[in-house]
Amino acid sequence: MNPYYFDWAATSPMSERSIQAYTDTVRSYRGNPSALHKEGVEAAKFLAQERKKSASLLKVSSKQIVYTSGATESNSIVLQSLLWRRSPGRIIISAIEHDSILQYRRLLENKGFEVILLKAPKGYVDPEALAQVLDNKTQMVCIMQVNNVLGTVQDIPSIAKTIRAFEQTTGRSIHIHCDAVQAVGKIPFDLSSLDIDSASFSAHKFQGPKGTGILYLKSGNLEPLSRGGNQENGYRAGTENIGAIAAMNTALADSIAAIDTTYAHALTLRTHLESNLLKHGDRFSLLSPSTTCGLPFAPSILSVAVKGIPSEVFTRVMYDRGFCISSGSACSNNAPKKGEGILAGASITPEDAASAIRISFGPDTQITQIDELSATLVRQAALMGSLIRKR
Repeated sequence: MNPYYFDWAATSPMSERSIQAYTDTVRSYRGNPSALHKEGVEAAKFLAQERKKSASLLKVSSKQIVYTSGATESNSIVLQSLLWRRSPGRIIISAIEHDSILQYRRLLENKGFEVILLKAPKGYVDPEALAQVLDNKTQMVCIMQVNNVLGTVQDIPSIAKTIRAFEQTTGRSIHIHCDAVQAVGKIPFDLSSLDIDSASFSAHKFQGPKGTGILYLKSGNLEPLSRGGNQENGYRAGTENIGAIAAMNTALADSIAAIDTTYAHALTLRTHLESNLLKHGDRFSLLSPSTTCGLPFAPSILSVAVKGIPSEVFTRVMYDRGFCISSGSACSNNAPKKGEGILAGASITPEDAASAIRISFGPDTQITQIDELSATLVRQAALMGSLIRKR
C-alpha cells in the first residue's frame, strides 16, 4: 500500500528538478571547495555562484548567507553564541518555538541567563505582551514566523518594530532571531522586509534535500561555539555539500516562483478539509485558526483535536489505513509530551493537546485525497470513540 502523505510540515518529497540538480552537480564537481588544486578551485567558484543565487532569491547579500545542515544547526549557532557572553542577560523565547530552540532553555539558565517563555494565545505572539518583558538586560528575542504545529503566522515586522523602539530607549542592541523554516514555499515571504538579525531555513521543507539549510546573518556579530576549519566565514566548519546546496537553490527558486499558485491550492484544500471535519464537530475541534478567522495563517498546516482519543494511538491507526499524518512536530515525536507543551504555550487545553493531530500537505496533494482522508478520519474517530465509551 502506498500511503497518502499528509506530513509535508515534517518533510517534503524532493522535487525532480532538485534531484536532477544534485546529480548534475556531484557528477561535475568532485573537488573540495577548500582545496587549492584546479578541481578545488572550480568547486569553490561554483559554491560562490550558488551563494549569490541563494542571496538573490532571499533578497539579501551573499555575505549574509551561511550554509548549514539545516535549521536545527542554524538555530544552535545563534543560541550557542550567547555562551561567549561575559554577562548573561535576558533571553525571550516564544513558548511555541520549535524544540531546537526551546531545548536551549535549560543550558542557558544553567549558564546564568534569565529565559522568559512568552505565551502565544491561540498561537499568536502579542507585540504588546512582548514589550512588557523587554528590559535593559535583554540580549536576544527568538520568535518563529510560521508555527510548525498550528500554522499561525507571526507579524514579525511589528514585533521587530517593538524591539527596535525599545532599543532606542536603552542604547543597547537586541538580537532578533527568526526560525523561518515553515515560511518559504508556504506563504509569501520577503526576508529583507523583516528587520531581523538572523533567520534559519531547511531545504527539505520546500522540496529540497534533507541535511542542508541556510543561516541568514545580517551582520557578523556572532561568535560560533563550534570550531574547525574556516568554511562559511568560520561560522560553520566542515566541507560544504555543494550538490545539496545546488539542489536546495533549485527547490528554493521553484518554490518562490510558484508561491501564488501553491498558496491558492493549499487554501482550497484547507477550506475543503476544514468544512468536511466541522460537519462532525462532536468528534473534531479546530486547534489551528479557521480559514474564516481573519488572522494570518499558513493554509498548508491544520491541527485538530480528535476528541477523547490519544493522538499517538490515532496516528498509528490512520497509518494502518494508509495515511501519513502527525501527532505534532516530527522532531518532538521521540520526546514524550513535547508536542503537547508547544500547544500549552498556545493556551490549548491539556485535553485537546493530548488528542491533537497535524495534517499538512503540498503542491502534489489532490482534493480527492482530502476527501479520502476526511472520510477515514470521521470513520475511525467514530469507531474508536465508541470503543473508548464501552470500556
